[in-house]
Amino acid sequence: MEPIFTENLAYMHYGLILALTCAQLLIVYFLSDSSNPPQGLGLFTVYFMAALMGWILFTLQQGPGVQGISLDVPAIAVLGTSYLLFLATSQRAGIDCGRYLLGGLCLAACFSAFYFPRAPMFKIQLAGTGLFWAVAGCISAWRGWNFRNVGDAIIAFAGLLMVIGLSAAWVQSLDRSHLPQAQAIAFGVHSAAYALVVVGFLASVLLEYQQHLSHLAIEDPLTRLLNRRGLEDVIYVSLASAARQNSKTSAIMIDIDEFKHVNDSFGHDLGDRVIQQVASVVRRMCRASDVVARVGGEEFFMVLPNTDESAARSLAERICSAIGNEAMLIEGQRIVITVSLGVTTREGEVDLEDLSRAADRAMYLAKRGGRNRVATVDVKPQHFSSKLHSPGQA
Repeated sequence: MEPIFTENLAYMHYGLILALTCAQLLIVYFLSDSSNPPQGLGLFTVYFMAALMGWILFTLQQGPGVQGISLDVPAIAVLGTSYLLFLATSQRAGIDCGRYLLGGLCLAACFSAFYFPRAPMFKIQLAGTGLFWAVAGCISAWRGWNFRNVGDAIIAFAGLLMVIGLSAAWVQSLDRSHLPQAQAIAFGVHSAAYALVVVGFLASVLLEYQQHLSHLAIEDPLTRLLNRRGLEDVIYVSLASAARQNSKTSAIMIDIDEFKHVNDSFGHDLGDRVIQQVASVVRRMCRASDVVARVGGEEFFMVLPNTDESAARSLAERICSAIGNEAMLIEGQRIVITVSLGVTTREGEVDLEDLSRAADRAMYLAKRGGRNRVATVDVKPQHFSSKLHSPGQA
């Protein structure tokens, strides 16, 4: 490649690329130490480091003492780093196809540097680099659309910019007298696209980290159900609709019976498995419009919009029976888990705290009535269901 700018400008450009890459690698280093590192972080780190080495080789080649070297090492570096970008974006998107095919094309293009002069090699470089960036851009566009992530969209735009810029450089390279202009176009486009990838990857990771924190704020990590804060956020619209339409809203409070005894006898790991099993049953039996949250260590709260007391009680009894029938086999022992459930119903305007307290009172009535049963508390007289016998119970 012919020198396309003065030596001073080359080293200024190298300084900017070095600062940008080092800042990105520093952020990547701290991200890799987190408990939940971003997908594709490892290959993106390799890409940034390899790209930095490529820029160093390019900058060194601008010196007058190395321009006579026949092997176009920077072209090999550009092809290799472009393929690494494809690998990084495909890993981040969870796509495995095409790696070996494009890898073979990359190796063939790199070995061409040993056999072709610089002018033909420049065209091979443009074709290979454009292909890898185009595929990486398409993958990033797909991921950005599916995950609604603007950072991936920025990387996709970088791929589009590279395809357009390298196409223009190809047209210029057809006339050998315009080869320096073609190299200048390729250099400028590659610099801009690299900067966009740095910004895009950082934006993508930060947006995902923000979404992760948002989920932690409203989601119970053990059961993947909502926590109390998430319940309040989600149920607000349903309660407002019930107030406008004067419809009935029911709630069910669920508590695992003798859960402290399970923890003391078998350990907290088994206790967590019991909670997950109960959450799975509750999630499986509720409707799409129902809202389920884990509101305590072994307590679950369900809000059932547009549901009267009879339907809510019927659902509660089915849940009670299903959990009692799903015994856990631990170390050869069959452990039967039961729950006590409290049901309450309100009409029209509903206060979530009042609904929760009423369902909680009903649940304690079920506890005092012998556990493994459903109790109801409302403006009408309170009553109990008949006790649901679980397998293994007398």
